[in-house]
Order: sequence, then structure tokens, then C-alpha cells
Amino acid sequence: MRCSVLYGTMVAVGLSIVSIGRVNAQQPAPASEGVMRALGMPPDTTRPTAPTRPDTTQFNAADRLDTVGRELPELPATLNRPAADSTQTSPASTQIPTGVPQSANPATPSVGKAVGTLSGRLVTTQGGKSQPIQFASIGLFRASDSTSVTGGLTDEQGYFTITSLAPDVYYALVQSLGYAPKRISRITISATKVKVNLGNVVIAETTQQLQEVVVQGQRQAYEYSLDRKIVNVDQLPIAQGGSAIDILQNVPSVTVDVDGSLSLRGSGNVIVLVDGKPSGLTGLDRQAVLEQIPASNIERVEIITNPSSRYDADGAAGIINIILKKERASGINGTVQLNVGTRDKYNGSINLNARFKKINLFGSYNLRDDRRFQYRISDRQNLFTDSVSYLSQRNDAVRRGVNNNLRLGFDYALSDRDNITISALYRPEYSYDSERETFNTQDANRVSLGQTFRLTEEREPERGLDYTAGYRRTFAKKGRELSIDGTLSTNRGTENQEFTNTTTLPENLLTPNFLIGQQQASNDRDNQVGVLQADFVEPLKGKKRVETGLKYTYRKLGADYVFENRLSDTWVLNPNISNNFIYDERTSAAYVNFGNELKRFSYQAGLRTEYTSIITDQRTTSQQTKRDYIYVFPSAFVNYNLSQAQKLQLNYTRRINRPSVRSLNPFVDLSDPLNIRFGNPLLSPELINSFEMSYLWNGKSTSLNSSLFFRQTNNEITNYRTLREDGITEQTSLNLNRSQNYGLEVVLNQDITNWWKVNGTFTFFQRSIQASADVPGILTRTNQSWTGRITTDLRPARGTAIQLAVNYRSPFIVAQGTINSFFNVDIGVKQDVLNGRGTINFRVSDIFNTLQFQSDSFGPNFLATSLGKRESRIGFVGFSYRLSRQIVKEKERDRDSRQSDDAPGDIDFNN
Repeated sequence: MRCSVLYGTMVAVGLSIVSIGRVNAQQPAPASEGVMRALGMPPDTTRPTAPTRPDTTQFNAADRLDTVGRELPELPATLNRPAADSTQTSPASTQIPTGVPQSANPATPSVGKAVGTLSGRLVTTQGGKSQPIQFASIGLFRASDSTSVTGGLTDEQGYFTITSLAPDVYYALVQSLGYAPKRISRITISATKVKVNLGNVVIAETTQQLQEVVVQGQRQAYEYSLDRKIVNVDQLPIAQGGSAIDILQNVPSVTVDVDGSLSLRGSGNVIVLVDGKPSGLTGLDRQAVLEQIPASNIERVEIITNPSSRYDADGAAGIINIILKKERASGINGTVQLNVGTRDKYNGSINLNARFKKINLFGSYNLRDDRRFQYRISDRQNLFTDSVSYLSQRNDAVRRGVNNNLRLGFDYALSDRDNITISALYRPEYSYDSERETFNTQDANRVSLGQTFRLTEEREPERGLDYTAGYRRTFAKKGRELSIDGTLSTNRGTENQEFTNTTTLPENLLTPNFLIGQQQASNDRDNQVGVLQADFVEPLKGKKRVETGLKYTYRKLGADYVFENRLSDTWVLNPNISNNFIYDERTSAAYVNFGNELKRFSYQAGLRTEYTSIITDQRTTSQQTKRDYIYVFPSAFVNYNLSQAQKLQLNYTRRINRPSVRSLNPFVDLSDPLNIRFGNPLLSPELINSFEMSYLWNGKSTSLNSSLFFRQTNNEITNYRTLREDGITEQTSLNLNRSQNYGLEVVLNQDITNWWKVNGTFTFFQRSIQASADVPGILTRTNQSWTGRITTDLRPARGTAIQLAVNYRSPFIVAQGTINSFFNVDIGVKQDVLNGRGTINFRVSDIFNTLQFQSDSFGPNFLATSLGKRESRIGFVGFSYRLSRQIVKEKERDRDSRQSDDAPGDIDFNN
């Protein structure tokens, strides 16, 4: 059987760089019996016995020398091996010398009948005792010419068996990541000695080299290119132990308020993706989504402020793409993590991965138990023509959530060019909230006329299932690629609420809808999100490239809300508050992009069209609304390399922001009877034109990324609040004429020393809001705002990392008010222990307890202020442990993950 040699992964534990036998597609390579035994499969007795290259880590004459390992076999002088280059990491750069055998030589005849067996056990010495080494590589070579014959892997107890050996003299090379390779010479199989047992084969650990290599591969916490910002979560000690919310609070240009609402460059119209795809998580409440994803499961976060036509047109401000961790080293790998926080906060996770030849199995389990307090204080001045009054409110709440995530899946190589991925995510959740709210009604002199008290207990069991399947095919023509992906997500839960209302107000001042006594409510939610998409990339002459694709998205979100009053020990349905609402959205999309590179100049032009059909069904009141619309979304990117260190990019995209389910639902929400809300089913989508010019400069110890941006939003959707004569405010959603955001963003990275790095981000923007003819003119407003963030990273010793982050945002406007400035400081410390296999994390968020959100709002006849504070000063201590030593160098792992996670066909603006 003929084999070609591919350059293998550079490993990080004192092991030689090895080659991977890649078999001709017409003759599949046989798996070793060690692999089959590890998978619980019976041996395959039908396979041919011709000599083959062993699995992934055995020695071959075409491999480069190991520059850090020990006990390497002596090589024949005739091989003319190239000099070792410890800096060489790219497979493309490996040169195989002329005349070096690239595989087992099928022309070399076997001597006699293949009946021999070689066995043994691989162990290491720890604490004076022998410990088995799992899934290590055993390579067998013919002693006469160093020809590779066969090989295998050890099982869970360290045992190995290699069968079907012809009589001959061999030597074995034993290798495992994290251990020094070992050569066993003169293994003789003959007619009189058909079985050879090596007994215990002892190899030594290489812990010193492990520490050195891991430090060399350190990635930056923040990376920047012209089209996206990348945050590597493992390098963020200030986010360890938290959730995706805690990570996003440390992402430049992103703001997270007290309610978990996101904004990017001053806009809340942000799309959140998971692994580059819409998920069932992204179809639900955004805060709940982000709280469900633990930080330990996230590899990196990508911020794409101006996506191309390949992406969905949703999201005025851009896309936040959360990339989950995927282990790429061979064998069995995993991590275990446990974190404990102040005031009853606990989370733990285990991530496992088993990669054997064509199949990769992965799974993870995460448990998060989080309890936080929060409060909100608001004060409203009612300005009527004949009177003035005040309403002062305070809400104190304790919210507890218990989240579980169980994820299982596999990748399988159907052939050298065909791969499939299938996974499932099960996410049960239970939340419990307790609230106490006080309403204080005051006269013009702020003398209290009486108070009303409302106690709320809320319990919500919830469960979700996400199924994903993907197929990827590459072709003989380099760059041609087809991918098909499908996701189906379901989420079901029941929110149960109990209310107890008491008052000291006289009856004539009571609000009619504010019922004294007990009430209860249940909200049954049933959500489904399905996505099917296909993408194809075709390279053309030169560096031209065309990519095209189709996508279909289906979202059906249902909520059945039942409200009951307790009257004479009997629960009675209140039909005025009960509600059953169904949202059905179907979007069909197609896109085409054309790109080309001409020396320093590259460009990409694209066109996307989306047809959307939305049906909102308010079943309680028999209100059904149907909207259909189709839009075209062009995009254009131009990139110019001024020099090797300087790059310039101009881009334009058109985007859309569809109204949220809540803003369309006409149901009147009376959860706060003095401040009611309802949606507007007649809302039109926002249409956004976005322009951006970026400049990137990379120096020896300094990098600068600056962007000028302009974004115009037509039909901007905003909340509008009015005060009725009875002292109750109503809030709904409406379309304005347009808004404009433009500004400058500057990101600076500075290496002060080799152990001290500083990152600074500054964004200045001006926002203008223009009301339409049928909307009050008070909504036409303009103001200027800025945000600043400084993060300093200190690595004073090997394995030690200290990170301090300072964040500030100045006041900025919304349609009916101003969000005041806020400020916070976070610190995190990370220390590697146990020879690099364990890590201790310690962090404190919002050290000075300053993170709070205060706003001022107004209407034609009222002025209001609000102060919200969510528990933010939290201390976490955690410990993580790596279950194996099969570590891939960070730069290579990062490169491989970008290749698999980034969709094909985008122009690489990093070259």
C-alpha cells in the first residue's frame, strides 16, 4: 500500500516532530488494533498484512529531528536528513529530502509467513510506583533499512499488542506526548520465536521541556485585524469563573448594562452567534443566553463590526461570534475546572476529547449555580396642568439560577476530502427569583400619601435541546469547497409567579389594575429555531474567487400567559391580563461574493437578498398580523497593503434590524401596574447603511488599529413612554425617521517589556436622532459620547499572569433620555502549578463597587430618574486541571481553529 507523508503537528512536550501517514483514497489505511480496542471494537481479521506506516506519532526517516527530546535512534548516514529548525511550524514549509522513503516500501519482500506477535506494557515511574501510559504510540521498523512496518497504541492500562509480523529483526520506537521517546533495539521474530513480550517498558517524563514550550506559545489576550477584534478567553484572568456576560464586559467596544443588554459602539442592535451560526440560544432572551454559556467553555470571542454579504444581514452594529472550545490534539485530552465565588456562586466543568485517526469524539458538562442581588430605584415627577405629584419606587431582588450544559458530538472523516460533524447540546435550567417592591405616592410637597407593597416569588424550570450537523467537502482543485450545515434548537419552560400586594393608600388613590391581595401567573414558553444553509467556494484564475450560498431560517416562538386572582380562597382567571402569543418568522436568503488580489491590492464585492415572512398571532384577542418584505444587501471591501506593517481598508455594507418579538406583541404587560408596556405589531424593520475606514499598523513592540465609522439607520425603532391622566405610564415601540452614528475608534497595543503589555481602546462617536412627522419633536436629539478602556497584563514569572482592567463610558443619549456615565475596575491573577498541568485563578470584578446604571428620562408631562445596581463586586477563586499532556502549541492550535471556524471564501485582510 502506497502512503504519502504529511508534516505532523509540532507538539509541546519534548517530543520529536513527526509525520502522519496519509493513505491514498482508493486504499483506506487500516486502523491499529490498539485504536480498535480503545474504542471497544473487535479486531478486524479481514485487513491485508502488507507493511503500513503506524498511526500518528511513530518515527520515519522523513521526519525532522526532535530538538528537545532524548534517546533518539541513530539514523543511517545515507538519509541526508535536513538540519533541525526549531522555529519551523508550518507544514507547508517542510522539505522532504530526495531519496528519503516516505512510507513503507511495498517492494521490500516479507521474509516468511506473517505470524509473529509483539506485546508489552508502557509505564512511567511516579512516587516510586509504576503508572500506565495510555494511548501512546508504538512504531515498529525493520532493523536492516529502518523501513516502517506497522505500529499500534497502548490501551487504558498501558498494554499493547502488534500482530501479523513476518520473521525478521526489528526495532521499536515508543513515543507519547509529555515523555521522552525510547528506542528498543533487536527485536527478533523467527519460526522458533513467534511471540515476544517486552514486559514493562519504562519511559521518563519531560516536565521541564513542557513548561518551556507552553510559555513560548503564549497568545495575546486581544488580537486585532482590519475586519474583526479577537479576545482569547484563556488569556483573560479577569473573566475566569464567570459566564459569557463577564467576558463581554471585558471586550473592547462592547457595553453590558445592569439588565444584561449589549451595545456595540453605542448601538444595541447586535447579533450573537455561537460558532459562527445562529443557535437556539440566540433565538431566546439574550441575557439568559449569555448567562447559560460558562466562560470555561469559550475559546475566544470575535467582534465583527461590518460583516460581509456571507453573513446574515441582521444586526445594525455588527456580530458578536462566540467560539466554543474544541480540542485538536490526538489521543484523549480534557480539562476539569472548579470555581467558587463570594455570596453563593459556584461553577464547575469537565471537557473531554478523544481523537483517533478518522474519528474525534468530544463532550462536556457544565454546572453553574449563581445567586446575585440587585436593586432598582426610580423617581418620577408627574407634571399635569393643574397638579404635580411624585411616584417613588424601589425594587430589591435576589436572583438565583442553576444552569446545566451537556454537550456530546463527534467529527468523522468519511474520506480524505469528506468530513461530517454531529453534536447535541442538552441544557436544563432552573431559576428562582424573589422581589420586594415599594411604591410611595407623594404630593407636590413630597409628602407621602401612602405606600403599596408587592412581593413576587418566581420559579422557572426550563430545558433546551440543540442539534447540529455539518458536512464539509474539499476538492482536488485547491480552494474549492462545499459545506452544508443544519441546526435545530428547541427551548421549553414554564415561568410560575406568585404575587402578594398590600397597601396603606386610601381606596380613591388606588390604581384600578393594581389588585390588592394574591395573584398568580404562569407563562408556558415553547420556542423552536431551525437553520439550513449551504456554502460553496470556487477559486478562479489567478487569485480570483467566487463564493455563493443559500440559507433558510425558521423561528417559531410561543408564550401562553395565564393570570389568576385569588377570590374567596378560589383562583379565578383574569382574561384582561392573560395572553397567548405566537411569533412565526421564515427567512430565505441567497448571496454571492467575488474577490480578487492584485499584489498589494485586494477587494471583495458581494450581494445578498433576503425574503422574510412574519406572522404575529395574538390569539387571546384574535389579532393576527402578517408582514412580507424582500430587501437586497450589497457589500464592498477594499484592502491595500501600504507596506508589510501597514494596511488600509475601506468597506460598505447594508444591514437590517427586524423588530424583536417583545416589541411586536400587542399584549399589555401589567407586571408593573403603574408602568405598563405593550408592543406594536405594525413596526417596520430598520435599514442600515454602514461605512468604515480602518488603518492597521504593526511595529516591533507596538500595534495600532484605528477606524473611522459612519452608520445611518432608517426607520429606527425606539421605545416611547407617555404619562396618562391617572398617573400610569404606557410604553410601546415606534419607528423614527432615522438616526446617525459616526465616530473614531483607536486601539493601541504596547509591549513595555517582555513581561508587561498594555492595551488601550478609545472610541468617540456622535449620535443624532431625528423624529418623523407623526412622532413628537422632543425625540429629535444630538449628543457626543466616548468610551475608554485600559488593560494591563503582567507576567512577572513563568506561569504567572496578572491582569488589571479599567473601563469608563461617558453619558450617551437614547430617544427619551440620557444614560449617565459608569466606571469599573477589574483584576485577575492566574498561576500555573503542578508542572503546568494545573492552574489557580483568582479574580475580583468591580473592585470599588462603582458599576451602576443611572438614567434620566422625560416626556411631555413627566420627568424621571432611575438607578439600577446588580451585584458586581464578586471574588472568585478557581482551579483547573489538564487531564493529559497532549498539548498543541498555542500558535498552531489558534491557526487550525481559525481555519475550521472561519467560513470559507472571505478575503484574508491579515496577510
